[in-house]
Amino acid sequence: MTARSRSREQRQPAPLANTDAEKIILGKVLSSEQAFWQISDTVQGFHFSVEIFQQIFDAIRLIVMEGKKPTLSLLQSRVGPEYGEGSSTMTLMTALIRDTSEIDDITREVQVIIEMWQRRRTIEICQQFMQEATKADTDTSYMLNDLENCVKDVTANSQAEPVKTMGEIVTRVMRESMRTRDTGISPGFDTGLAPVDQILGRIFPGDLGVIGAPPGGGKSLVGLQLLDHIQQNYGPACFFSLEMRDVDLGRRALAGKTTVSVSEIEEGSYDAFEWDELQVAQKMLQSSRMLVDDRPGLRIDQIRDRCIVLKRSRGLKAIVVDHIRLVRALGKFTNRFDRAEHVTGLLKVLAKEADLAVIALSQVTRTSQRREDPRPQLTDFDCGSSVDQDVDWALSLFRRDRWLRQHKPHDMDSPEGKDWAEKYSKCKGKIEVLNLKRRRGEDGGHCELIFDGKASLLREA
Repeated sequence: MTARSRSREQRQPAPLANTDAEKIILGKVLSSEQAFWQISDTVQGFHFSVEIFQQIFDAIRLIVMEGKKPTLSLLQSRVGPEYGEGSSTMTLMTALIRDTSEIDDITREVQVIIEMWQRRRTIEICQQFMQEATKADTDTSYMLNDLENCVKDVTANSQAEPVKTMGEIVTRVMRESMRTRDTGISPGFDTGLAPVDQILGRIFPGDLGVIGAPPGGGKSLVGLQLLDHIQQNYGPACFFSLEMRDVDLGRRALAGKTTVSVSEIEEGSYDAFEWDELQVAQKMLQSSRMLVDDRPGLRIDQIRDRCIVLKRSRGLKAIVVDHIRLVRALGKFTNRFDRAEHVTGLLKVLAKEADLAVIALSQVTRTSQRREDPRPQLTDFDCGSSVDQDVDWALSLFRRDRWLRQHKPHDMDSPEGKDWAEKYSKCKGKIEVLNLKRRRGEDGGHCELIFDGKASLLREA
């Protein structure tokens, strides 16, 4: 896409109505008085963009407030037998009920029509006050006060999320449980690595997870591999790379699907057969649903905005943020731990708000490398204590062979040297994965994976 076409795409106006969502809401309310009461504190007639929909919804509200049952005949008597240019009101209401008979949850549709109304109302307010501002006799102080009140009214009438009863929630839980039992398909995502699934369980939309490791410990590799598995099996995923460039990620993606290493791809040092491999991998990756945002110095609000757009436009399922310490945050913080805590808190809000699996990568402090057991713990993570309070799960990665190389004895013929060599031989090319927190089960599990540096992949041992 050229810069000009991107600019043209950005200039396209946002939609101001969603009549399909309005039909779904009205159809459910017409078929069930209970559905009306579920959204009655949230949706008003003026939220609908179609006049006849407004009239029907307002009529339903008046009838139920009178203690009567809103039958189709009674509604027709209130609204009229025809609307528009002679269309039948009864036929419309019957069709709305029929078309929504298999729909259970209208929460999303409620959110959509509220947002559309917000847009329309905002445009009306702006146009009104632009006209007022051009008049010479307008008192600007009164005008600004009126503007503030209008904005407050929009907010007050935008409570898009209705309150739910525990009974409704439990009913939905049981429905999902029965679906899982009947189909054998569990909700959430697996990681694509059976040993990790055993200690972690499944990752769910709304989860905030953190993966911590020392520099060079494989956290970016794990994040990229995990998102690749999700995009192949579940839907679009986005990698927010605040550390590496997009081409660095591209080389790793190619290396993971060929026998050519990242350095060989970068240097162009491969033979004709390997070139053919790369061509096949390139063609395969053309259909990848992996998205990459490698803008440097991203703020947490920019990440959120991009996720909301991608969720609505592409059905985004999961993101990886690489890594927490590089995410910028508005405001002043006394230390990096307070800033990291602010970031993880907002990432958790994003996960729940956008119904995404959010995976944040974290550096670990060097303190762990000086302990007798150097495997990273929660207190070693860059995000500090916020891991314990904000995240749903946390993993740490540890390459013991790298750590041992830093503690290699000078005399390899000594007993100490021979002991070192034996330990190094056992852990060479392996990576240890520790489950440090698991909200839905027991933590403390661990497993070992093979670290394939050439392919930039983790493999089952």
